Amino acid sequence: MWAKILLGGLFIIMLGLAIKIEPVRDRSLLGTRASDGPRLRLMTWNIGYADLEDDSRAHTKDLAAVADTILRHNPDAVALQELTGADQLEVLLGLLRRRYRGAVCRFGKTDRVEAVLVKDPEARFEDVAGGDKYALGATFHFAKEMPDVVLVSAHADAFNAARRRVYTGDVVDWARTRPNNAVVFVAGDFNFELRARSDSNFFTDNLKHDSEAYSYMLRYFRDLGRDAGPTAINDRRIDYIFGLPEVALLRRAEVLRGAAVGRMDHWPLLVEVAL
Repeated sequence: MWAKILLGGLFIIMLGLAIKIEPVRDRSLLGTRASDGPRLRLMTWNIGYADLEDDSRAHTKDLAAVADTILRHNPDAVALQELTGADQLEVLLGLLRRRYRGAVCRFGKTDRVEAVLVKDPEARFEDVAGGDKYALGATFHFAKEMPDVVLVSAHADAFNAARRRVYTGDVVDWARTRPNNAVVFVAGDFNFELRARSDSNFFTDNLKHDSEAYSYMLRYFRDLGRDAGPTAINDRRIDYIFGLPEVALLRRAEVLRGAAVGRMDHWPLLVEVAL
């Protein structure tokens, strides 16, 4: 008898605590903090041509269409690859009506450069050494009372997986050590060959190098465009935007198919994250 009375009393106490805590209301708040934060829109786009062309770098005649795509989708920052140099970037900035500030990285052992465009007029740009090439990092202010945002525009070697691995490692090491709690993103054309073993008769050195480079990136960053689909011709997903998983909540990832003009072989990847 006393045992039943005791159990009944405990049940009443637990029921009262459950009503007071209101667990349904608490659960409804899960995941809303990040979504209520500022939304950051990032784009990456290799605007060069297919390798079969005589000059596979970006063509100035295509820049009006590139500018139109950027203006229509209104990203806060853009990572571009395969520009011919600073003069070509200046043409693009003019076509963008000076709504963006930009810079290109220095030339390494290559005839093309990477660029970053940002809306912040006080953005700072820095070359990022990767093997015998360079990427470009841009540090900019995005929202009031938020830490700085860093976006890296990168382009790994298209023909040598060992070089891609070295380049990726150097870029990751630079990006993950940014000071002042910066919100870091790494974007660009990494040319990874990440097909499953069953797609080939052999587990090649290229696949080994690229798998290890990609895995190293994922130790620190999240692949934000993973489910957006191919970014280049021949059903290839070789363009990426990586972000810090603990501060960037993915809201949208889209490959803008149809944006390529001329003989471009890449489409822009656009992501939106809540910070």
